Amino acid sequence: MNDKSALKQLIESDEFSNRLNLDRKTYGLVFDRRTLNAMYEVIKKYNVDYIDFPISSGKESLIFNVKLRDKSTKAMKIYKMSTLKFSNTMEYIKGDYRFDKEKITRSNVVYVWTQKEYTNLQSLKNAAIHAPKPYGFYKNILLMSYLGTSRSPAPQIKDLNDNFNEIYIKLRSYIWKMYNKAGLVHADLSEYNILYYRKEPYIIDVGQSVSTKHPMADEFLKRDVTNITTFFHKKGVECDASKLYDYVKGDIND
Repeated sequence: MNDKSALKQLIESDEFSNRLNLDRKTYGLVFDRRTLNAMYEVIKKYNVDYIDFPISSGKESLIFNVKLRDKSTKAMKIYKMSTLKFSNTMEYIKGDYRFDKEKITRSNVVYVWTQKEYTNLQSLKNAAIHAPKPYGFYKNILLMSYLGTSRSPAPQIKDLNDNFNEIYIKLRSYIWKMYNKAGLVHADLSEYNILYYRKEPYIIDVGQSVSTKHPMADEFLKRDVTNITTFFHKKGVECDASKLYDYVKGDIND
């Protein structure tokens, strides 16, 4: 008796591959053949029981709430094979010494990007910075801790109504730690990629984050602190981009 999973049967089915021709017509799609194969491997390797509900949907990735067989909950981030632009990603990969030995092509850049986010999340974990904890990755799929309840994911700070002074003070220290302890600059920090979970801000979406030794690290840091202080200033918090920049670049975390 053939004991293949429904997913594996779908991948190998002639009707699936020929009628939809997913290997060629992948624009805007998440579940092309390569991604389905990667999902199958992730499900086996990490004992995923089932995919529960979508957490977020973006131009370059989708994130799902998934349940493992040990009853734990994780977040599965799937980078789209067709919409992560080679030219956009190379700005954040080229110049990062950690990936100097990677032979990056248009066909494997998504895989390198996934590995890069996993590596960055591991660095944040080691520096005791609130962020999703990395669990594993394979090809274009990243498995990490889920931030939220059984009904819904944690909100972005842009959707909150109060506590902005407290959040800014905590976030200020996390940006310092990220730079001085983890050796990273987020490079796309804003109110859209900071979640509020259990009364704490959590930094997410660190695929583009670069080493502080990256030639563009200083420019990325200036952009980050400008984005953050602009948002919090609108929420009534007394903050200044130049002061935050000087604080992050300083030697003392006061």
